[in-house]
Amino acid sequence: MTGNVLYPGDTLGIIGNSSNGPLLVNAARRVGLNVAAYTSETNSEIASLADAVFTGAFDNKQRLQAFAENCDVVTYESEHVPSEVIAFIAQFTKVPQGSDTLAMMQDRSLERAFFEGLNINIPPYATIIELDDIYASAASIGYPAVLKPMQKGIEQEQQLTIRSQADVPLAADMLQHGPHILEATIPNAQEISVLVVKGYPQENELADQIRLFPIIETNYQQGRLMRAIAPARISDDINDEIKRITQTVAHNVDYYGVFQLSFMITDTGNLFLRDLTPAMDRSGLVFDKAANITMFEAHLHAIAGLPLAIPKQYMATVLASFDDEQLDAIRTQWIIKSNWEFVFYHKSGRLISPAAGHVLIQASTVQDGLNQLSATTIWDPARPVAPAPSRLDKNKYF
Repeated sequence: MTGNVLYPGDTLGIIGNSSNGPLLVNAARRVGLNVAAYTSETNSEIASLADAVFTGAFDNKQRLQAFAENCDVVTYESEHVPSEVIAFIAQFTKVPQGSDTLAMMQDRSLERAFFEGLNINIPPYATIIELDDIYASAASIGYPAVLKPMQKGIEQEQQLTIRSQADVPLAADMLQHGPHILEATIPNAQEISVLVVKGYPQENELADQIRLFPIIETNYQQGRLMRAIAPARISDDINDEIKRITQTVAHNVDYYGVFQLSFMITDTGNLFLRDLTPAMDRSGLVFDKAANITMFEAHLHAIAGLPLAIPKQYMATVLASFDDEQLDAIRTQWIIKSNWEFVFYHKSGRLISPAAGHVLIQASTVQDGLNQLSATTIWDPARPVAPAPSRLDKNKYF
């Protein structure tokens, strides 16, 4: 276990271009670590914060090797870093998250096969090579269904909702770019997430450390996180089943650090596991106010080989994202709301996300927090939401 410990004064390498990076740098600094950053953006925020900066593309092996050899441990802060890059870096330094889980979760077919191998309930799906496969699968999957590329985050990733047999020919162009999956749509599903922290065994112990943050509700629109609520409003039975599934997955992935599992609950109480994010998901920012430890602190403890704290809920907390068009209204709340924390995002380079920041609201109950949001009329459910940018640039937006 001693060989896995990261001490104050050691160097943590962070690779990726997402907005998680600067937050992780700040957490690392608080525990006395030096930080080296690998980024493709010369004027990114993480480049301005790190002690050492390595700028280059993800296919620049010379720069990647130099970066790795200057770090005691490297972590990736977004699931969009190519798994082959992490496998290459791992030849020269320690990468506690590894590359295997990342590679598996970047391939929708492998991801689903992994879940099925653990007997976990997932939405019905089929592998699609040609149009006839869609016609043949529709009988079991039903309409509407979503056609998705097999590989996540590929160039100009496109998804298509097929609402009836008449829509099937619209998929012809997409299928020219390779295999896809067709996945059933779960109507009126409640979105649920759980953050998991997996750490190395401690002295005289054989088992890995596994800790779960309180289960949260999430809401996504156009690929962007709009809201996160802690704790989730779910039944005790659903809560227990989510924890059971999460423990099963955690014991079966070769990964150390924070990751997220996303679930869907139908209006009849059926539970489906949607996906695994092998990185710190932005919904976890709700724990900046909701819990005794942030996801960045928990991630650092895990990859540094330290004992893991047990995340505990402090009080009900609601996170709500806002964009540039809402800034004037947000400024009004800025001078009114004493119990709201306002977080504004630094934007530079090609960071063109419409998201401008988020608010964190601590309240006596979840409903009280939601009522405070509704009273402002800033977050009108009927308001159009700008889509998140393409994953092409491998930046994580929300």
